[in-house]
Amino acid sequence: MTPRSDPPINGSVKQQLSIRFEAIVVTLFLGLIVGLLAVGFLKTVAWISAYWAMPLPLTFSDIHWHYSPWVGLALLASALFTGQILKLLDNGRPHGPADLINATQNNQTLDLKHGYLSSLIALINLSGGASVGIFGPLVHLGACISASLQKMFTRLPRDVVLGSGAGAAIAAVFAAPLGATIFALEAIIRRFGVFGSGPVLACTFAAYWASEYFLGDHRFFHIGSAPDLNWTVLVAAVGIGMVSGLVSSLYIYAVTGAPKLAQASGVALAWRPLVPALVLFLVSPILPHLLGTGISSIQLAMAGKLALSVLLVLVFAKIFMTSLCIGFGYFGGVFGPALYFGALLGAVVDLLVTNAGGVGSSYALLAAASCVAAVIGAPVAATVIIFEMTGSYSWAVLSMISVVVSCQISRSFVGRSIFDRQLALRGIEVNDDRHFHVPR
Repeated sequence: MTPRSDPPINGSVKQQLSIRFEAIVVTLFLGLIVGLLAVGFLKTVAWISAYWAMPLPLTFSDIHWHYSPWVGLALLASALFTGQILKLLDNGRPHGPADLINATQNNQTLDLKHGYLSSLIALINLSGGASVGIFGPLVHLGACISASLQKMFTRLPRDVVLGSGAGAAIAAVFAAPLGATIFALEAIIRRFGVFGSGPVLACTFAAYWASEYFLGDHRFFHIGSAPDLNWTVLVAAVGIGMVSGLVSSLYIYAVTGAPKLAQASGVALAWRPLVPALVLFLVSPILPHLLGTGISSIQLAMAGKLALSVLLVLVFAKIFMTSLCIGFGYFGGVFGPALYFGALLGAVVDLLVTNAGGVGSSYALLAAASCVAAVIGAPVAATVIIFEMTGSYSWAVLSMISVVVSCQISRSFVGRSIFDRQLALRGIEVNDDRHFHVPR
């Protein structure tokens, strides 16, 4: 892959100012559009999910064996619809952030038909209870919207336009515009061009303002106190990073290997989503936490309300269930589940520390950031998002430690990110991690 470079901005100072001002204005407009559509996507999923949502047991003793017909109907309908839409896609493969990264790094156009169909599949799957994430589809949808409006951004490089749309989606759902900007630059664009970060910043802040207007304060994490930076807490952060890196590597292996399992199963493409739908329905009375986006389970874990045994089971059950869903055609995000099992891993540490009489603090926050950073290959963005969410220097330092450790471990096993591994398995190189080889 040859290094990319932008053409210089020539002309007088007045002309250069005009071009840069135009770039800011059009990306502000793009951010508003992406932010509004992201809000609509979130609200649609939440509205439909409310019809089949089940109470979440806090301990295994709280389980009441009862199959909900609404859960069964939602899973069946989403699986059948998904199977029919998959037949419209080349090789039955939905498009996601990996395809976006390939487009930005190799200066290719996004396949908008596949992109929008994939977004529709994700909306159907998430509304129907599939155990996948919501953030990845929104990232790709934001990029597809920006690609559709490419004619408005003729003076901006394609990767900046696509990265701006992707970052706007993250800003809208996480309420963290600075972290979203860094995510776009670190994970998608992967460079600074002649326009710098200005257009991306404008786009993410516009999306953030749009989401704040309609959703108010919708941050996922609300942390009221910060820990002291003593040696015990620092050691805990290192330990969390090590465990997060190992579990994230397992998750990446599982998700990227699941499609081969689906192909070897011999199940026809149109019927494959019925496999994870059936498994989800069978386990729904025991672990309804696996249905849908899992945001409610994350909030329970952050609040320390889930029992230790439930947390440990859910960590590995989520990895298995998300891999099965994605491998068998249920399309959705992969870093939403990483946020899920990361928060639950940290909640395990919280309970152990509390039981040991140590300093009570929400280590769930650190583990969530560490797992997400390892999975999407954006350690700096994860750290900044933590700082934006908490406003705490202590949490930012601790997250930096755990995130760096986690990413170094996961990169040693599976490479830069789950998206890079997906592309490498398809024979596509998108970065300079040439020492990393994926066996085919």
